Amino acid sequence: MAKTTLKSLSDALAVRLTKGALPGELQGFGKTERADAAAFVAATAERRTTGVPNIALEPLPGTDPRRRMRLAIVNDDMPFLVDSIAATIGSHDIAIDRIIHPVVCVSRDSDGALVSVDDKGSPESMIYIELERADARERRDLIAALERNLADVRAAVGDWQALQDAMAADIATLPAGEGAALLFWLLDQKFTLLGHELWIGRSETALGIARNPRAVPILAEASRTLAMEWFAKGGQAPLLLKSNLISGVHRHVPLDLAVVPVRDKDQIVGLSIHAGLWTSSALNAAPQDVPVLRERLAALEAKFGFDPKGHTGKALTHALAGLPHDLVIAFTPDALEDVALTAMSLADRPRPKLRLVRSVLGRHLFAFVWLPRDDLTTARRTAIGDMLAEAAKASVLNWSIEVDDTIALIRFTLDLREGGVLPDTDALDTRIARMVRGWVPAVEAALVEQTDAARAARLALKHAANFPAGYRNANTAEEAARDIVRLARLETAADRSVRMYRDERGAARLKIYRLGGALALSDAVPVLENFGFRVIEELRPR
Repeated sequence: MAKTTLKSLSDALAVRLTKGALPGELQGFGKTERADAAAFVAATAERRTTGVPNIALEPLPGTDPRRRMRLAIVNDDMPFLVDSIAATIGSHDIAIDRIIHPVVCVSRDSDGALVSVDDKGSPESMIYIELERADARERRDLIAALERNLADVRAAVGDWQALQDAMAADIATLPAGEGAALLFWLLDQKFTLLGHELWIGRSETALGIARNPRAVPILAEASRTLAMEWFAKGGQAPLLLKSNLISGVHRHVPLDLAVVPVRDKDQIVGLSIHAGLWTSSALNAAPQDVPVLRERLAALEAKFGFDPKGHTGKALTHALAGLPHDLVIAFTPDALEDVALTAMSLADRPRPKLRLVRSVLGRHLFAFVWLPRDDLTTARRTAIGDMLAEAAKASVLNWSIEVDDTIALIRFTLDLREGGVLPDTDALDTRIARMVRGWVPAVEAALVEQTDAARAARLALKHAANFPAGYRNANTAEEAARDIVRLARLETAADRSVRMYRDERGAARLKIYRLGGALALSDAVPVLENFGFRVIEELRPR
């Protein structure tokens, strides 16, 4: 390719890099920086195979004190590119400092070499991103993830009409009612369709992202079996589920699934699985406008005698509007009632509260945690997620936060497929309340359960504040209360107290209490080994 053609592209990019860009993207992006960026993108775009993106990632040149990287992606212009790329980078915990997205019309020869830059050519997205530094392995992983996600974007966009037609065909098979109305409502620009699979014993057809190979299926075989059993027992279509597959298109969240049974006369012979994401307009729609959800709202109003135009009726509608429609619409009536009435009760009196709901097929656990807005911190969100995962013997698949004027809602999705259980909601609710209340008050409250209130207050005042941060992060207030009771029994440096127990994971633990400093390990280990124990860990909170 002629150098003049590459230069013309570089010059065109240098002009267009700043057109339409947000002011924040242009800070520290002067003429020299624009020229360097344009040359980098132009070199990446020099030769490209049809249907395949070009990706280049390298250190940012010059004397950048933060030693950042720059990324260029050249692809056919299509929807979802920028948000999908940004979500993928974010999922790798790499911060984006600048993102510029000019669309340039170019012509190429049969070998993909750039021939000209003019309005007669095909539009190509030429994306330039500056991002924080990553090591070599992280860079390789990021490029591989971007390639996979761009392939998904291409498949979803290429099969867009076929995906619409597949859902329309399924609507025609359903009886008139709220289920068919919901699918029709979703099809009307309320659901970003990304993939479709037709299973009749095996995968008969695959559209969109379902065409691309992946390690995590859209819906696993065990879940397909459960879904067919659910329909065979009279479950209504569509069955709304969350996939364990995280979307690489548009938003980095678990895919939403709408599953419709395939029938041969009266027999369930397969499943038609639609994968995508609820749109923002659908998630924010008024509950009374959403099929199925409006029916559930009316049933709750009738059950409790709420006037839709009265205070309680409006409060219920407001509470339901604040809940994630893509989740609660699939809940059983009892589960929806519990979550909605809980949210309703918190509107006027914000306080810590937890509700747990198991998904219809039992594959996921949805945890709703409300906190007063001022009590929400990253550390607290992380601690609650860890606590839920431990109690449910599951892993956190996804989390999100919504905040209004007075209260924050943290929603966790946990994967129960590998031996997960439904934990005790009330016990976890109490732990969260104590967590928010503060360490010392929480320890005092736990001490009250072991002794009288006056003594609990004295013991908490003397001991609770002395526990170091490492201990507090690893132990509950209840465990601290048990330790304090043991410590309170010691009077001299010669006194000892010993407690042996099993932790939440079933591991044997031994605690030795004494005054006046830590016990030498050599004094304790031989005794334990004489009884057949093997010491594998030692902790000494000070």
